[in-house]
Amino acid sequence: MHAAIFALTPRGADIAARLNAALDGSRVFVKGRDFDRLRDLVDETFYKFDALIFVGALGITVRMIAPHIVDKLNDPAVVCVDERRRHVISVLSGHVGGANDLTRRLATILNAEPIITTATDVEQLPAVDAFTSDLGLMPRPKEAIKMINSAVLEGRRVIVTDGETELELVPQRLIAGIGCRRGTSRELIAAAVARACSMIGQSIERIGLIASIDVKNDEIGLIDFARSIDRPIKFFDAAILQSTVKRYMLDESDFVKNQVGVGNVCEAAALSSVERGRLALSKTKFDGVTVALIWDRSDQY
Repeated sequence: MHAAIFALTPRGADIAARLNAALDGSRVFVKGRDFDRLRDLVDETFYKFDALIFVGALGITVRMIAPHIVDKLNDPAVVCVDERRRHVISVLSGHVGGANDLTRRLATILNAEPIITTATDVEQLPAVDAFTSDLGLMPRPKEAIKMINSAVLEGRRVIVTDGETELELVPQRLIAGIGCRRGTSRELIAAAVARACSMIGQSIERIGLIASIDVKNDEIGLIDFARSIDRPIKFFDAAILQSTVKRYMLDESDFVKNQVGVGNVCEAAALSSVERGRLALSKTKFDGVTVALIWDRSDQY
């Protein structure tokens, strides 16, 4: 999960650093008590990250995110951690955005108490927008989600029917961004991508598109891999990838930048393929291959 971590005090900065070290794809923003600057940063980052983690008061968190909230299908996860590391609070987008799961994970890291208030979680009941998100499905419309979850809470039986309440489960397209050493074989690439997919509980057949940098457009192993799974492949030049790096505030490698002109290939290529994506697996290194996976969320608008 691509997460932005905000801290307001030195104590908060220590907690932010600890979380950053434990999370993949995260970035820390430490601004002290400069609330105007913090507000500017939240304005800038709200839809560039999959999750926003605030170390500080819940009230400040709410005030900072309030102008940007749209709905549960589009908002990023928002989590608040108090500066004594006692509580981790799921604030926004608990199910679809993954804030509840992130809250539990952060609480484990900090040995804190997770605070989750969504009704189905409190009653230890399944929520349709929670398990579908885990499966890479987007439930819609949101009115149907509310009606079905309400039925579960009331103890009513929920069945598949042609009745009035229809919930559409839309498969999200999984995109694999790939970087590789020159001459890497199809077999090594396939093994890396299969392993990456298994890390998020998916099979390689779920991939809908492959993306990379244009200097790899003659890479036989990569091209043969795309053909072997019968999936299209898109190549982007360094300028486009650099623009995506800036848009999503992605981390860069100086070594990779010196080699190909941009310091992030796999994440940037995958995200360049869509209007908006959510990171399912941050860039992960295998034998000669680097893979990132994103869910395409463009069709939610």
